[in-house]
This record gives sequence, structure tokens and C-alpha cells, in this order.
Amino acid sequence: MAHRLAVLVAAGGLLAVLASSCGSSGSGTGGQCTISAVGVSAAATTVSPNLATTLTATVNQAAGSSGCSGGVTWSVSPSGGTLTPSGLTASFSAPTPGTYTVKATSTDDSTKFGVAQVTVAASSSCGTANGTVVTHSTDVTADETWAGNGTTHSVTASITVRAPATLTIAPCAIVSLAAGVGINVSGDTTGGRPARLLAAGTDDMTGFVSFVPAVAAQPWGFLQGYNQQSFIELHHTGLVSAGAVGNFSHYAAIHVSGPGNYVLPVPVLTVDHVVVQNPVGSGVVLDGNAAFTSQSTLLGVTGATDYPIVMNMMALGSVPQYQGQNNAHDDLLVNGPTTNVYGDLTITNHIPVRIASGEVNVNPAYVNSALTSVTLTVQAGAEIRFAKPTPNQSGARVSFGSTGGTNNTVGQLIAIGDTAPIVFTSGEATKAPGDWVGFFLATAGNSQLTNVTIEYAGAPSGIVSANCRPTGASDNAALIIGSASYVPATGLLVNSTIANSAGFGIDAIWSNQTSYNTPDLTGGNTFTNNAFCAQTYNGVTATSCPTGGGCTAP
Repeated sequence: MAHRLAVLVAAGGLLAVLASSCGSSGSGTGGQCTISAVGVSAAATTVSPNLATTLTATVNQAAGSSGCSGGVTWSVSPSGGTLTPSGLTASFSAPTPGTYTVKATSTDDSTKFGVAQVTVAASSSCGTANGTVVTHSTDVTADETWAGNGTTHSVTASITVRAPATLTIAPCAIVSLAAGVGINVSGDTTGGRPARLLAAGTDDMTGFVSFVPAVAAQPWGFLQGYNQQSFIELHHTGLVSAGAVGNFSHYAAIHVSGPGNYVLPVPVLTVDHVVVQNPVGSGVVLDGNAAFTSQSTLLGVTGATDYPIVMNMMALGSVPQYQGQNNAHDDLLVNGPTTNVYGDLTITNHIPVRIASGEVNVNPAYVNSALTSVTLTVQAGAEIRFAKPTPNQSGARVSFGSTGGTNNTVGQLIAIGDTAPIVFTSGEATKAPGDWVGFFLATAGNSQLTNVTIEYAGAPSGIVSANCRPTGASDNAALIIGSASYVPATGLLVNSTIANSAGFGIDAIWSNQTSYNTPDLTGGNTFTNNAFCAQTYNGVTATSCPTGGGCTAP
């Protein structure tokens, strides 16, 4: 078993996050560049000798500041390691054990800097077999603990942890699983009795739990949770070469199910410093609105041949910090049967999100009719990719709210890139205008888009309005806004970019206005390489459209 130590320790090195900042804070100075703070995070704070870790700098400008380059210079002390800068990121490794301080200094203000400490530690004995082997081939029906300290637990046939039992696996235990064999967790939904699998690792170097194949070239099955009473809780844990089960699970190392579709998610999976290495397919798959728990801290996936994470739309708000390496995809895949948003949801910036659907509705009426509004919030720095569900079908029309009913519901979009831009883009390998439809803000309340980019949208929307767009033009645009009951605020779109639309930048279809160009949302925003002009003229009731219709350049 000793040969597995380096693999698992290296993987464990992906799993610690440290953020720190130094330098005094400041305030805006009326348009001058003022840096308030610099932070540095390390993807791994403890690594083995010669194992590289990635560091990321964050440069924050003070309120009202402008004109900053946002760059940094990198340094490390003591010497003896290799630091390779690349803009706001850097790679560091060292052959000699010790504690190294990596520093990022603002190029705009050298008094502002951030630091992160990286410990290079000699390999520990955790993960090395001590010679004791315990065989397991029967279900766990009462609380049970598997010993650690190098004890090998040989699982020769798939077993199930059944309610109300908890199976606890101690630090430095080695769980060796035969080809295709897995561990299932089956809670009792009728009686409300949970079942739990707890991998009780304590740290990434000297107290981790490892799940490994009994034979190196023969992947084992997976860890599976059957329902919302089936809890899998993994702390400082590595899973190597899992997923030999079936396509229904995307051949994932971890597959958990929740309460079902069209309901709100239930947290059932905890990943606290967990690495999934070389799965047959995906790293983690969450079905039936299963979600990560709030105790989840960091998930690493390396060598996945499928998407590292696959989950339902409404569970996206639970995604923890993530580190990926050498995977077939760098993004998370949203799976069905629905991509609608029917409860308040915040999409995190921890991993790019891929949505392959023709329609996304942010509207409580689709499932939760008791609500009158739903808000979709997108964190600064997030990237959402809208892919074609089939080669001949455009990516999503993302609609907010509803029109035409006696009680129109509201769907709000809050996307504020205050610390980093938010990107809404095509999910195609080769991006092209019209890859997806774009956003339709039908009844969108107090929506706000700041420092966002919307690109490669403008596919046929299916919308036919009576606005004052140029005669003969269609209602295709990256951003379609308005209805008889919704007129956007002047500041809806701020410091943002609409690019490469196959139609207009903005299609203004609101009415009940005395002017056909009010409000004009183009000011302070950038419109680049769109097929038509920036914003169409909106509909009017008190005046008529100009002859031939019109729009705002460019």
C-alpha cells in the first residue's frame, strides 16, 4: 500500500484554502486609483516536497477608484523554492520541507500586499498499510467503526449502511474495494430515520481516509446515497479510481439522490477537504435535488473523463470551493429533468456552470405557486455557459417572471460583478453569435446587472412584440426587456458589455411610455460586434413609432 501514499498526499495537497490580506485600507479619491487591499489564497497550504500549489491574488479597489491596472508582483521567502508567476496567479513548489511565505504586491500601490503561507511537509506514514486486514462483505445495520492507523478494510462485495446505523471510518484507515464494489447508504424516508457514512479524517497529511481499488487497474464502484435520509460525510478523504458502476451515474465516484425533482433541494453530502482522483467518469453526481451541506469546504477532482460535478439546477447554491486538474471538462454540468428556477437561488463563482437546455424559467409559478417572486443571484466572478441541447437547437432563453396572467409573477436577476466580472456566454467549443437566445426580463422587478458580459446570444427568441424596432426586424437580442407591466429602471445595466449577438444588443419591448426611446439603457455600457444596433426603440401609447421604426446606435 505504500505506493499509494504519494498519490493521496499529493491529492490532499489540493484541499486547503488560506486567504489573507495585508496593507491598510483606503477610500476612493474621486476617480484616482486607490487600492484598498490585496488578498492571496493558496489552493494548498500543505504540500509534499516538489508538489506545486497554485496561488491566486485578489486586488480590491476602493469605492470611487478608477484607472488601476490591478496587477501584482510575486515574491517568496525564504529562497529555495520555485515560484512561477502568471498574472494574478502563481505556481510554487519546493524540494525542502519548511514554511514559505508567498507575497503578492500591488503594482499600483506597493504599500498594499497580501501573503499566504505554504508548508512543505515530509511524507507521513498515513496511507501506508500496517499489516492488519479486516474483511467486510455484509451490510451495516448498527453503529460501527472501522479502525484507522494503517488498518486495511477489504470490501469484497458491495455493502449497504442501513438506517439507523452510522458507519464511521477512522483517520488513516485504508478502504480497499474490489472491482465494481461500492458502499451504499440507505436511509428510511418513511420513518424519518437516517443512515450515515462518516469518513472522519482529521487533516490532509497525517490523518486522511483513503478509498482505493484492491487491484490498481480495476476501478471500484462508488459511494452511493439512496435518498434524502442517506448522508455521506467525508472529511480529509481521498477516493482513487472509483466509478465502475453505470452510465446512470455518469460513472461517478460519489452518487447521491435527494427528495426528488420539482422540490427544493436537501443537503445530504458533505465534502470537507475531499479529493476524487481518476474516476471512471465524473467526480460527484447529485440527483433528485440532492445538495452539498453547509459544512462542505473544498472538493478537488483530478483526472475525470466526464464532468467533475453533475447536479440539478436548484442545488447550485450549495457548491463548495472547488479545485480541478486534468479533467475532460473544467465546468459543472446542470442535469435535468428541469433547469427552471422556482425558489431563490445563488449561483456561486466556485466553478463555471454549463446549462444545456432550450429554456430556463426563473418563475415560481412553475412549481411553487405560493410565491409571488423568485430571485436568481449570480456571484461576482461567476461564469454561466449556455450550450445547445442538440446540434440544431439553440441554447437557452432565460426568462424572468411571466406575462399575460391576472397575477404576473416576478423573476429577478441580480448579477453584480463588484469584485470580478460576471460572464454569460456560449457553452459551445467554438463560440458563434446565436449559440443561445439570451435573457428575457418579462416582469423582472428590481433586477440589476453590473459589470457583466453577455455574449454569443441573439438566437431566435420566439417573441413577437409591438415595439418600435426597425421595420422587418425580429425580436432577437441578447437582452430582451419589458412587458405591459414592467418598465426597467434607467440603471438596470451598468458598466457591462453585450457582444457578438446575432440580433440586437437590447430589444426594448416595454410599453406605456410617452417616448419611444425611454429609458435608454446603452449609456456607460459597451456594445461590440452585434448584428444590429445597441437598443431598439420601445413601444409607445401616447405617440407613434417613427417611420420605419428605429434603434439606438451603434
